[in-house]
Amino acid sequence: MSAEPRVSVVLTTFNRAHVLRPTLDSILGQTFSDYELIICDNCSTDGTKELCQKYVRADTRVSYYRHQDNIGMPGNLNFGIRKARGVYLANLHDGDLYDRTMLEKWVGALDACSHAAFVFNAYGYLDPSGSPSTKVDRVPLPPCFPGTELLRIFFQRWRFDSPVWGMVMARREHYVTERYFDDRFGFYADIDMWLKLSTKHDVAYVNEPLIFLASRNAAPRLFLETRLQTQRTLEHMFWNGRMRHFRGRPIRKTAEAIRHIAFAMACRSWSTALAGRRFVRTLLARIGPRLRERGLFE
Repeated sequence: MSAEPRVSVVLTTFNRAHVLRPTLDSILGQTFSDYELIICDNCSTDGTKELCQKYVRADTRVSYYRHQDNIGMPGNLNFGIRKARGVYLANLHDGDLYDRTMLEKWVGALDACSHAAFVFNAYGYLDPSGSPSTKVDRVPLPPCFPGTELLRIFFQRWRFDSPVWGMVMARREHYVTERYFDDRFGFYADIDMWLKLSTKHDVAYVNEPLIFLASRNAAPRLFLETRLQTQRTLEHMFWNGRMRHFRGRPIRKTAEAIRHIAFAMACRSWSTALAGRRFVRTLLARIGPRLRERGLFE
């Protein structure tokens, strides 16, 4: 590895020692080798520290930092970005598995798309045992395209979900220019960043499942937030993205505002119905056996 690596890989982790080893092995087994790996531990209380220190001793490309307090996902990621030395920066998460050609293909995509702020790819999924499933999420995009095309896909999503997950490779300078990831948006701060970057820059895409996302059974979410809180956060980011993108176009901006409000109402209604359905299922699971004993429910 050169004194100044071309790529910095920032891996954020918290209390997932049980799934961290395969993630680290998949990163360190990449075909592209000119990179540093910065592990940012958000005050884990399991065996993460001991595991990571073994990798630091075994590979000079690896450095490990553990915070004394949990500073949230954006703060943890921003810490790693400030430590990074590479021109390209890959932000990755614990629990996922990465194809051994991922960094090589990401670098190639950004080299070929010189005005792209970041590159992402199709996503595969891991089953609860940690093996790849057959499910793959793809987006109909070319290898290099204006960010406005990605915004079009964003703004058509009535559930305010993102076609880009939190694992990408970006030009580090753009993270710095945008003043890093916004702490206000917590776990979803990456979506805010993709919306901002797509407004100003091109985007690159690799139509291959280079990342296999961890099963929620194996790696459940470790942050406490209600569905309504999440919904409000997403609506806020999408509203900001729409207003920013259509600034100076009053007619289109008004139309987008109306569409945003309609999507928000539909999504909240859907969330309420889903929550009600889950409540009924939970209730039946609890009282069903008693009703059957009394012959009131078959």
